[in-house]
Amino acid sequence: MLQGTGRRGPASGGRLTLVALVLVAHAAVYGTGAADALYLLVMSAASGAAWWGALRQGRRSAAVLVALGVTLTTAGDGVWFVYSWTGSVPDVSVADLAYLSGYLALALGLWRMADTRGRSRGQQLDGWLDGAGVFVAVLLLVWQLSVAGTVGDGSLPVLTRTVWACYPALDAAFIGLVFRLVATRSRGERAPLAVAAGAACWLGSDLGFLLVADAEVASVWFDTGWLLGALLLAAAAGHRGRPERAAAEPVDAVPSMARLAVSLGALLVPAGLEVLRGVTGAGGAPVTVFGGTLVLAVLVFVRVARVLRAEAAARALVRSQQRYSAALARHSSDAVAVLSVGGHLLSDPAALGGVLGVGTAEELASGDLVRLSGVDPAQARRVFHEALSAGGAVVDAELPCRRHDGVPRWFGVRLADLRTDPDVGGVVVHITDITDRKRAEEALTHQAFHDTLTGLANRALFSDRVDQALRRRARGDASAAVVFIDLDGFKAVNDTLGHQAGDALLREVAERLRSAVRAGDTVARLGGDEFAILVGCSGDGADEARTTADRVLDVLAHPVELASQQVTVSGSVGIAVAGEDATGESLVQDADIAMYVAKVSGRGRSVVFEPDMRAAAVEQRRLEHELAGALAADQFRLVYQPVVDLADQRVLGFEALLRWQSPTLGAVPPNRFVPVAEDLGLIDEIGAWVLREACRTAAAWRREHPAAADTTMSVNVSAVQLTSPDLLDHVREALAASGLPASALVLEVTETALVGDAERAAESLSALRALGVRLALDDFGTGYSSFSYLQQFTFDVLKIDRSFVATITRDGEMPPIVRGLVDLGRALDLEVVAEGVESEAQRARLLDGRCVSGQGFLFAAPLEATDAELLLLGRRPSTPAVELPRA
Repeated sequence: MLQGTGRRGPASGGRLTLVALVLVAHAAVYGTGAADALYLLVMSAASGAAWWGALRQGRRSAAVLVALGVTLTTAGDGVWFVYSWTGSVPDVSVADLAYLSGYLALALGLWRMADTRGRSRGQQLDGWLDGAGVFVAVLLLVWQLSVAGTVGDGSLPVLTRTVWACYPALDAAFIGLVFRLVATRSRGERAPLAVAAGAACWLGSDLGFLLVADAEVASVWFDTGWLLGALLLAAAAGHRGRPERAAAEPVDAVPSMARLAVSLGALLVPAGLEVLRGVTGAGGAPVTVFGGTLVLAVLVFVRVARVLRAEAAARALVRSQQRYSAALARHSSDAVAVLSVGGHLLSDPAALGGVLGVGTAEELASGDLVRLSGVDPAQARRVFHEALSAGGAVVDAELPCRRHDGVPRWFGVRLADLRTDPDVGGVVVHITDITDRKRAEEALTHQAFHDTLTGLANRALFSDRVDQALRRRARGDASAAVVFIDLDGFKAVNDTLGHQAGDALLREVAERLRSAVRAGDTVARLGGDEFAILVGCSGDGADEARTTADRVLDVLAHPVELASQQVTVSGSVGIAVAGEDATGESLVQDADIAMYVAKVSGRGRSVVFEPDMRAAAVEQRRLEHELAGALAADQFRLVYQPVVDLADQRVLGFEALLRWQSPTLGAVPPNRFVPVAEDLGLIDEIGAWVLREACRTAAAWRREHPAAADTTMSVNVSAVQLTSPDLLDHVREALAASGLPASALVLEVTETALVGDAERAAESLSALRALGVRLALDDFGTGYSSFSYLQQFTFDVLKIDRSFVATITRDGEMPPIVRGLVDLGRALDLEVVAEGVESEAQRARLLDGRCVSGQGFLFAAPLEATDAELLLLGRRPSTPAVELPRA
């Protein structure tokens, strides 16, 4: 049985051999009862095979009809053999009914088998026209050779003539359907070929049986034809189905030459019949021939007209596609050109105009493409010769160009040598304008190596520049140094004025740093408020780096206008000069370490890196790590130093002092960890805890000890806290949670806290006074503008710095400056507190000078809360707190 696709295997060859042996055996025993039995056996086997194949395909209607047709034919043969064995074979019998019914079933099966999926109605009509033409031509032929004589034989009954005439007529219809099936079959499909072969066998046997005068002589050949035809039809019924048409395989609108030859060749049948009549002298009916010729002419005319219309539509489609392609080319960034081996343009130049940005097509056709595009000729020739030597492989390249307008552009080109392709005959060049892509790549590259906020180099680019500078130094060129800058006070600006103001400050700092460096130096923003400068140096480079650092500090010293306010920030600057063993990473790290030393040393200054700073930097990093978790680990505590009446040493209040006992670092003094807490952004959280704890303690003392009802609690506020927008809320929350009256809380600020942002400091102090909190100016007299602060800000307490109190000796008079400070406080109606009172002589002199309050070791060192409470009750504490350097 035939398979749908694939090569014929051993099983298929074995089946063909078996069929051949059966047919030979039938011919060998022809004329005997064995031949009849073998005939019926083969026909029955063909019927069974047809039904098996139909059932295997899921009972497809076409296969079922073919199987039914073969079965009805087999049934007819069985009836005919019964008549033959009885010795009485009628001219027309039930066998003919079975035969004709089988023909009709086969015809319907062929109609269903010609699957029309994937074809338009016009193409289906063309198939029917071709089949109808073949049917009419064959019908004319069999009419002339057989049907006319049978129909005109008056000796035969009408039923006999009608039945006998139906056989060739149905054969003609059968052939027409077969031609339609074969003409419309898919590529590689064998079932239509099997049907065509089977139909040809049956048609030949039918015509031979009707035309041969003595049919008994050639009956063996007729039986063989019927047997072979049945087997072929059974094979077609068992075919596994038509292969799916590939999605990209077009259905031809214009038929093949073979189909046209058959359609037009049908017109030769009437003329051939006339020649045959003339040669044989046979009679005929001219009207029948004329009618058949007329029908054929009409069918052929319609078919040819449809072919011409299809061709015209195909040509119109081609022209439309050409116009479509041209329109796309005019508005596309791509173009395709075909060049000869000599570089001459072989294709239509119109598509190149839009891409190359040149004038008319005539200019392109006659000009030099390379010159017009602005591409470097040497580079273009190199790419073209590379394509010629690539053996047809695709060659890709990106070519920069500069047009007559001076704007740089880029072309992406793909070349393929297709000179051996008869449809091309040249080198195909696909040109794409990739300027936008290249600009996007450049923008992405810039973003990858530059800070998006300031436009400065980022850390990646700066590291690369440092590495390049060190490689040049290794070759004996100039040395290099890194200047590392960290802004002092940036977090306060960010917190108080908002992130937009902070971004504006960073942009302004970036511009100032650009103005402070030479053209060959690199300025970078490393992240946050950290900047760095790569300085090219001669000699050891230290002097040039220091000069750059001085210029940086100078440009940063000028106030910045932000959100209608003037803000002053400074910078801590570290300098590292490249040594013999320096790497890019180590040089930046050394400058970072020097910057930390500058920050710890008082900020607003520059420090040159020294090797012994590395150990200090390690300790600094360790301190930062421990400090970050100190509050959560409950490592902080407060100690309390009393403020007393200098006359009777009665306790008037306490100053709460913060202490940190680290389990790994031990006792860390405030002057070491407070600046670090400010830099890490921890001071607000720590300061809020100090406020809550101090207020809670003072409120508890006031509630539990009526004698301490007027006791005050002083808390130090750092510069960062003073400008923080959260300070006011922290004070409110601490007072509310503890129940301490606002007048019992004294907030101490130093002069340095008022320097950075005086306007913001004034707002904070005013808001705190509105709460009822008392304000104290701590360490008074140590700053250059102390007296101006007393005029600009409103304070309640003036605290004289310990450095002035220390000038009071046992036997001498009170120094004029101390007396002047006390008198100034009294004149301004301020409470004056002397800090650092350590001797009776100092107490006596201060009391004589009308300073009524003081604090110091003479009265008590900072005490733990329980000891401070005992002192408050008039009892001396058992053990003073271990004192550290004062914050």
